[in-house]
Amino acid sequence: MKDDYKSAVTITSPDEFEAALAAVIETAIESDVDIGGAWEFRTGEATDDWEVNVTELAKRTGGENS
Repeated sequence: MKDDYKSAVTITSPDEFEAALAAVIETAIESDVDIGGAWEFRTGEATDDWEVNVTELAKRTGGENS
């Protein structure tokens, strides 16, 4: 299943990575998937394994960056 997603999108920059990550997170939230917590990823061909931590932040109210 993971390989199906890998072939669906090309990521060659940090901006493309962020956009793909946002799309996956938003899709999961819309489907009521609990995404909070730590997720471990063991890579097949690369030498590194990764942990991704998803933490819900308080909603911004007002100010410059909202």
